[in-house]
Amino acid sequence: MINLYRCIPMEYDDCLQLQRRLNEERNEGRIGDTIIATEHDDTYTGGIHFREENGGDYSVPIIRVERGGNLTYHGKGQLVLYFIFNLKERKMNVRDMIERVQESLILTLGYYGVKGEGRLFKETGVWVGDRKICSIGFAVRGFSTFHGIAVNLNTDLSKFFKINPCDMDPGVMTSLAKEIGHSVDEEGFLEMMVRNISETFGEGIEIKECSAIKK
Repeated sequence: MINLYRCIPMEYDDCLQLQRRLNEERNEGRIGDTIIATEHDDTYTGGIHFREENGGDYSVPIIRVERGGNLTYHGKGQLVLYFIFNLKERKMNVRDMIERVQESLILTLGYYGVKGEGRLFKETGVWVGDRKICSIGFAVRGFSTFHGIAVNLNTDLSKFFKINPCDMDPGVMTSLAKEIGHSVDEEGFLEMMVRNISETFGEGIEIKECSAIKK
């Protein structure tokens, strides 16, 4: 059974420290595979491929983190899912993990009549044609993952124009609301996404409140 903790919203730094602690606990076998579902206030993060010379008119500091990828934005109207999964126990590698998460999202987007495509390497994420709707960046410490995905639902896409997201033109970013022409029920989307993650990983998911995992 996978535990999913609903921590909506949560400050980015608090969530980052929580992920790192859970990663250690997962490696030590003190917890099972875990997902954190959250939303952050405006935050810009740089992964392991971020370089200052990439440019951008940064109105807020860039938080350097250990996930893969380059620059991205988190903010209101965006669903963020962090996965603390033990890859050794699941007999998976990071690519397997990414592909299963992409598949879960593609299934969910299909419910809204939106055709998603999972990509790897420089364009890692889920795309709708030539538009990117989801950023993906994992880190692995020990045998377990942390970090994860950010899905643009009702996101203010203008916030991406303060950076070069994933070293790309910010105009490539899209949201589900933009694709379907109206706002998205974020709770409904999360519920459907949870069902599809359960299907692609072949395991049940129990949803718990964030207070159960905070110390």
